[in-house]
Amino acid sequence: MPTIPKGFTYMGIAVVAGLLATFGIQRYVAHKTYVAPVSTGQVAVANADLSPGIALAAGSVKLVSWPRELIPPQAASTLQQVEGRVAVMPISNGEPVLFSKLAPVGTAAGLSSLLDESKRALTVRVDDVSGVAGFVHPRDKVDVLVDMKLQGVNDSFSKTILQNITVMTIGQTWEQKESKPVVVNTVTLEVTPEQAEILNLASSEGKIRLALRGRRNETVVETSGVSSSQLFTGVAKKVKQEAPAQPQKEERTVEVIKGLERTKASL
Repeated sequence: MPTIPKGFTYMGIAVVAGLLATFGIQRYVAHKTYVAPVSTGQVAVANADLSPGIALAAGSVKLVSWPRELIPPQAASTLQQVEGRVAVMPISNGEPVLFSKLAPVGTAAGLSSLLDESKRALTVRVDDVSGVAGFVHPRDKVDVLVDMKLQGVNDSFSKTILQNITVMTIGQTWEQKESKPVVVNTVTLEVTPEQAEILNLASSEGKIRLALRGRRNETVVETSGVSSSQLFTGVAKKVKQEAPAQPQKEERTVEVIKGLERTKASL
């Protein structure tokens, strides 16, 4: 039997060792880089930016795969669940459509779909000044002031009559897509029935003005209002208080002597 050279033996051992090392490294890398399959589900997402008051159509919503553990609660999973439903809040492109952002089934598209059940929409006339020079946008919060003449006296009165009121539309637009100011002649406000009565009377008896609030400001401040007489009286008092005091005139006298009598006379 022929003898195998030692060189071939060492070569075979090296080959086997290399194969074992390669196999071990592959197993190690595969173990470290292993990614477990993610369970997914179907979610309806907006196919474009959707405005409040608009009914969702087939082209405005699409189905996508979404990691099941990341699917938001109340997210729609089929197109049939959202088709024809009206959005009551803005929905961005690619955002899951949530039932909490949709009006009840059967609600018609339009401004009425955005109203709370206990609220009313009342439109008042404004101009570029009383409408905050066009910087009021839908969903902003405003205070309502009225300026009117007082009956029986020649005086005017200004008072904040409503506070923290939501603006629903400016003109006939219920969404502002650009940040540019838009001057309109009407503004629709969301009010309670009692506030609607106050606003209706104030708009017919005087001039309405809007005071824009900060987005996070919900503070209600009680004010007593101010009249023209109070305004000018306050200014007059301030001017009087700030006016420099007039120096007192020094009184000069002389002594008059008549016989035994002495008297003083002013110059």
